[in-house]
Amino acid sequence: MGTSRLTWVLTQLRSAAVVAGLQALARLTPYAEAELIGLRKVVKPGDVCIDVGAALGLYTVTMSRLVGPQGTVHSVEPLVFAHPALSYVLRPREGANIKRHSVALGAEKQGREVMSVPVRHGSPVTGRSFLTVGANGLGSNEEFDQHLDVLVKTDTLDHFVEEQGITRLDFVKADVEGAELRVLEGAVETIERLKPAFLLEIEERHVERFGYHAKDVADFLTERGYRMSTWHGGEWVPTGTIGGEIRNYLFRA
Repeated sequence: MGTSRLTWVLTQLRSAAVVAGLQALARLTPYAEAELIGLRKVVKPGDVCIDVGAALGLYTVTMSRLVGPQGTVHSVEPLVFAHPALSYVLRPREGANIKRHSVALGAEKQGREVMSVPVRHGSPVTGRSFLTVGANGLGSNEEFDQHLDVLVKTDTLDHFVEEQGITRLDFVKADVEGAELRVLEGAVETIERLKPAFLLEIEERHVERFGYHAKDVADFLTERGYRMSTWHGGEWVPTGTIGGEIRNYLFRA
C-alpha cells in the first residue's frame, strides 16, 4: 500500500471513529449536541456544505462522512488556536473532502475586524467568541473576567461563495454567538440563488448585544420561504417559536 493510500485509509478510520464517538455522546450525554445525529436526515452524499464557526470541527467531520468523496465541506473558523490539543489528536477538520478557511463570515465584505475571545482560568473560551463589529458591548460574555481582542479576516457568505466558485450549496451550519442575522444579511444573494438549508444556533442572550431579537433571525428566513424545525424524538419537527431549552433550529426552503 502506497503512502498516500495509507494516509487516506488512516484519515477515514479516524473520522469514522470520531463520528461514532460523537453520535454516542449525543445520544447518551449532554456533551455533544443531539442535532449532530439529525444531520443524516438533511445532509446527503454529494452535498456541498459550509460550517460557519467550525471551532473544533465536530460538525465538519460529521458532514464530511455524510457527503462522502463526491461532496465537499468548507470548514470556516477564524481562530487558528481554537482547541489546539483536541485538534491535534482528533484532527476533525482534516480530510480529502474538507476545505479549511481562516475567516469570519458576517455582514462585512473582505476586511479585518476584532473578535472578542473570553478567557476563563487563563484559557481562551473560543466557543464563546464573537465579532465585535455591530455589537453593543460584551452582552452575555460579561460573565467572563478577561477578554482577548484578536484581529481576524472577515467576509460575507455571498463573496465567499463567489470566491470559492461554489455553484451548488446544500447546507450551512452557523454558530456565531449572536451574529447569525449578520451572517444571513451577508448571504442574501446566496439564499435567493442557491436556497441552502441552514442550521443556526439562536439564543436570545447572545443576539441582544447586536440589538435584535432571536425571532428576527427566524423571520429573515421565513419571509424568504423557509420553514423552521427542531430535532425532537429522532425527527425534525416543524415549529413556529424560538426559545426555551432549544438552541439549534433547522431552516429549509
